[in-house]
Amino acid sequence: MRPVAAVVLVAVALAWLLLTVLDLRENDGIAPLVAMFGIPALASAIVIQLVITRSTERRHLPRPVLWWMLAVLPAGILAAFVVAIKRDPEYFIGDDGPWMLIWVPIFIVVGVLLGALVWFFFVFPLVNLVTAIGRIARGEASAGIVMMPLVLLAVGVLCVIGGLSVDTDGSGRASWGAIIASFFGIPGAYEVIWEPGLWIVRAIVAAIVLVFAVPAVAERIRSR
Repeated sequence: MRPVAAVVLVAVALAWLLLTVLDLRENDGIAPLVAMFGIPALASAIVIQLVITRSTERRHLPRPVLWWMLAVLPAGILAAFVVAIKRDPEYFIGDDGPWMLIWVPIFIVVGVLLGALVWFFFVFPLVNLVTAIGRIARGEASAGIVMMPLVLLAVGVLCVIGGLSVDTDGSGRASWGAIIASFFGIPGAYEVIWEPGLWIVRAIVAAIVLVFAVPAVAERIRSR
């Protein structure tokens, strides 16, 4: 349980650093957002990988893991938010009233749960990619073994960069249509925040199509 405890304590320390030292309003309040969602999600993803790696040694999930993840991690980050709110109460409360602070612990727990997605699209494929490269170097597997983790990483990067590149607040329920329209450069109810990010997304999609779709179509044509 020492690795799990170490991950949680480092995550809590980073959250305290963001919320008690850095400017809370800088870059549209990126520090509170990272402390609320990013840090617990990343910590949760790393813990999931640690548990899976050691699952062959244990049949049941040890209770201390749940205690560290569902009690210590949220409580530590929430305590940092209490200090941050005292630093700048107007930023957190504003005109909406103190009842909005109820959402802070809920969002922290959501961040912990989001760790499953972070693990699947980033930590899991990264670990598999390193393992695959090692097997290829030892001559135990072919180069094709790296394709699965690379595709998962590409999809994860595509989602993150795509989300950061386009603002679809004005499109309502048609946000997916707006994202697709932005990918093809079609005018719509969206705003491009980061143009290079869209080109990165297009390059990733083009690479996936070239690697998978084109060979499959060519093979089908040859078989006919």
